[in-house]
Amino acid sequence: MALLMLIILVMLLLGAYFCGNKKFLSPWFLLCAITLASFAIVLLNYNNWQVNINGKFVVYITSALLAFGAGTLLISVFSKERSRQSTLLSVQSMQCGRKYPVNLLLILSVAAAIGYIVKSFLDVGGFSLSFSIALRKMYDMRVVEDYSPGFIFNQMLEIVVAIAYVNTFRLLMKIYNKHGHIQDNIGAIRLIIPIIVMLFATVVSTDRNIFIRYGIYLVCMWMFFYYNNSKKKRANLRIMCMLVIFIAIAAALFFLMGKMKQYSSDFFKSISIYAGSGLYCFNLWIADYNVAPMWGASTFSQLITTIGVLLKPFGVDLHGTVNRIDPFIEFVSANGYSFSSNIYTALRPFVEDFGYFGVIIFPFIMGLFYQWLYKAANKSKNGRGWIIYCILIYPVIFFPILEQLFKRFHFGFIYEIAWPLIIYYFALRSKRAVAIKKRYGVFVGGSNDK
Repeated sequence: MALLMLIILVMLLLGAYFCGNKKFLSPWFLLCAITLASFAIVLLNYNNWQVNINGKFVVYITSALLAFGAGTLLISVFSKERSRQSTLLSVQSMQCGRKYPVNLLLILSVAAAIGYIVKSFLDVGGFSLSFSIALRKMYDMRVVEDYSPGFIFNQMLEIVVAIAYVNTFRLLMKIYNKHGHIQDNIGAIRLIIPIIVMLFATVVSTDRNIFIRYGIYLVCMWMFFYYNNSKKKRANLRIMCMLVIFIAIAAALFFLMGKMKQYSSDFFKSISIYAGSGLYCFNLWIADYNVAPMWGASTFSQLITTIGVLLKPFGVDLHGTVNRIDPFIEFVSANGYSFSSNIYTALRPFVEDFGYFGVIIFPFIMGLFYQWLYKAANKSKNGRGWIIYCILIYPVIFFPILEQLFKRFHFGFIYEIAWPLIIYYFALRSKRAVAIKKRYGVFVGGSNDK
């Protein structure tokens, strides 16, 4: 069954590649690629985990990927106009480069990060603790005690992350300005500092998912620029080579961030548990699962919680209907190898709510949404579409690991989108920016930006 699943995933990947016009950024290709990568990690642990893939797992995974693909193809087939090839975002004059408020964003990023970091350390007993012990204590407080530094300080972290997103976009504009259309006086260092500040604030937050989401954003944004500025043949091969290097660096940083929180797993086990065990635990879980459907209580648990907070003053309590805790599987093989992991794959809540039909309905909806978003990004004239797509694509990348779209229907999800758009509007929508029509046919800001 493991070999059959591998063959199916490879075939689906090839189908998604050609259906997506051979672009790595197409959402169905990304989903198939990340699922194949996660399953490959399962196979690398074949002996330690005593891998035994069941037929139900093969059917559910295949059905989910096909349903997602059907959603993307439906949008492509019934779209009234073809997606125009995206183009490099640039301007002819110095006005946009000079008006980009790089110094203000740098100061705002550092100030917000300092506020968030100081508050986090004070809440665990001040700066007398060692850095690693303080991080571990912060992590335990957030996981066990549901600690939060408060709304204002959480927004500080969101602002730091949003500035890093917009600065990354602006930095890539600078890097790909090979023909001198932006006579840019902005130094790269001033654009990079807020990105470094964001990474340090992420370490203090103990939320490695922020780091992963930024990594996904960076790679996808870079691919947008690369596809639309590289006239070299074999662009995908070059992208693959760069991705191998980037993933290796990102995996090392991810592991080090875990070590800062005093995790004991070695590198291979840490990556395997995070990126592969959720999918394999779903395989173990689905084999004997036969429980009455929850009709949305699992998939929309965060939305129900948010509604419950709004309705609580009126005497309505929805707490009992919410399943917020991801179940664990404790696995011990005959050779003594053991691990404990959540059943984090996105398919678990879909199955809990609607059984087999859940793995058809929700991935299909995701396929519709992300293909529409991808087509909108490819038509973007001002970069905003690229930014939104790169920010929101992470639930597709996380799909084999955990559900990150429907379960994030809460106020925090709004802030994640709103702050980058506010900063983008403030930083790049300049009334005096000049439109490029001759070569690029795009705007960066400007009063004609609609």
